[in-house]
Amino acid sequence: MRKFKGLLFSVSVAAMLAVSQVPALAEETETTAQATEAVSEAEAATEAVSEAAEAAVADESGLTAQDRQALESYAEESIKTVTSMSDEEMGEILHPTSILSIPQESVVLSVESWQDAKEELGEFTAVKEHDITVTDDIISINSTCDFANGEGVVTTTLSRDTLGMESMSFSEQDSSLGKVMVEAALNTVMGIGIVFLTLLFLSFLIGQFKHISKLEEAFTKKSAPAPAAPEAAPAVSVPAASAAPAEEEVVDDGELIAVIAAAIAAAEGTTTDGFVVRSIRKSNRNKWQRA
Repeated sequence: MRKFKGLLFSVSVAAMLAVSQVPALAEETETTAQATEAVSEAEAATEAVSEAAEAAVADESGLTAQDRQALESYAEESIKTVTSMSDEEMGEILHPTSILSIPQESVVLSVESWQDAKEELGEFTAVKEHDITVTDDIISINSTCDFANGEGVVTTTLSRDTLGMESMSFSEQDSSLGKVMVEAALNTVMGIGIVFLTLLFLSFLIGQFKHISKLEEAFTKKSAPAPAAPEAAPAVSVPAASAAPAEEEVVDDGELIAVIAAAIAAAEGTTTDGFVVRSIRKSNRNKWQRA
């Protein structure tokens, strides 16, 4: 019995000691949690300060990270605004019905560029990335975008002095390698076809030279004047021979008269104007008998 009383006393003392230690443990746990939270807050503050310092550092173009983020957001919102316009809204901008609703020139140029490229690009989907270029006068933001018919590039130009938009242009992205190869093949086939057609035409033209010479000869014959009839030579009186007259045969041939007249003129050393051949009589004697 005494053993059980001693054991019960020992357990009671241990319980009392444990209860007395509970507040100390609770205070220690709370202190540890507060220290951990303080360390986390200090780390977060340090990270925020680092991010702010990095954002405040300008790059080679003079833009900080915050500047780039603001420009990219502006370009994206401007693209969404222009591409989401209805035909009626774009028509009102291009052809305002009131003098009080005339838009800025930059807005008009942006809408005109979108209208020209809308059919090729298709509906606007999303912006993929931005490339910002800064010069002394302008800030150019080249935004690569996804459209229904493929990729496109939207160039937003801002004035560096006023930061106002000067223009916005839409264009197709540079063609892929496959598309370039297809276009090059088509151009090559077209060039070869043109060369062959030219050679065929030249061959046909050369083959027509023989006909051209015939046509030229025929045209020359047609255009040449007909030869005039020879004029009748003047008649020349020939004295009769002393021999007995024979039967006379009169030859009436204009060409023969002309030949004989020319021969007489050549023999006499004169022209046919000095005599007239009136008749030609055939002689029965040869030149040996007359001699």
